[in-house]
Amino acid sequence: MGRYPFSECINEYLPAEEGHIAKSTMGTTSRRLRQIGSIFHYLRGEGLVSTDNPREITPKDVDVFVGFRRKNGIKNTTLHKDLGLLSKFLAYFDNEAVVKFKAKYPAHVPKKYKKRGASMEEDTVQRIIEKAEKLNIADWPKMEAYGVVVIAICTGLRPQELRMLSIRNVHETDTSVEIYAEHVKGEGTYGSERLVVVHPDGVPFVKKFLAARRLRLEKAGKFEDSLFPPLKNKGGYLSYNRIRMLKTKVEQDLDITFELRKCRRTFGQRAIDEGQDLHNVSLVMGHTTLNTTQKDYCDKDERVAAKDMRVFWEGCVRNKRCD
Repeated sequence: MGRYPFSECINEYLPAEEGHIAKSTMGTTSRRLRQIGSIFHYLRGEGLVSTDNPREITPKDVDVFVGFRRKNGIKNTTLHKDLGLLSKFLAYFDNEAVVKFKAKYPAHVPKKYKKRGASMEEDTVQRIIEKAEKLNIADWPKMEAYGVVVIAICTGLRPQELRMLSIRNVHETDTSVEIYAEHVKGEGTYGSERLVVVHPDGVPFVKKFLAARRLRLEKAGKFEDSLFPPLKNKGGYLSYNRIRMLKTKVEQDLDITFELRKCRRTFGQRAIDEGQDLHNVSLVMGHTTLNTTQKDYCDKDERVAAKDMRVFWEGCVRNKRCD
């Protein structure tokens, strides 16, 4: 092989993955693999690993790579992702070095410790929704910004799912709004299209947003299928960066800060706190397992669980049976 065997192997590997993973994931995979490759190239130049050829990398080389990343302050969660990607990449070239590294150096394997992130405080949710409901319907810049945030909080949709929503998949009744998410995370592979129901707190504003959208498009003399239409262009969807900018407008308007993923966790936690079935919440959020929902997004509060157990057992004592 040439001077940069890792890069040559990446160029062979990525085309084989096309059609099996989403385009956005392909870009991330390419970037991360090239970063890993540059590290192996550096380590080989320093004489710290035996090779940077993916076909010949050894378990000891993987151990050196992990140690180097740790020494440079890389967190275990990132290292865990690096090893997962490296393992899959090397396996394509019939190299099980990562698997053997884990077996040979178990104490060196990065542990993945991840605490579930917090959801929004209820008063913050209400501040956002109340401000949204007071907006002038003709103020499209703010209606658009609050539309993204309120729909995120009240549906639990991911940012990439939000930006690719279609107006033809939004259905209103007198008291509710349902949205069919056609383009989802993992589309074409593990992801499944799904129906979500807007939380009742968000229904009045979402109806107002839909009216504002119609008004804005009529003024522009345009017809767009996207729920959040990119008015400067014809057709298509807003970019992910634009979605983030709209979220920032709400933060600045209310002098608060939050990440978009927090909106998703908030939807799930509010539903659980209100007594919704965990399985239903998990399905609506697009998770393949209940474990993902509980571990990363939402779960029943321990104090509520303890109270429910106490009430159950008190009933058992009164009825003199617990079966």
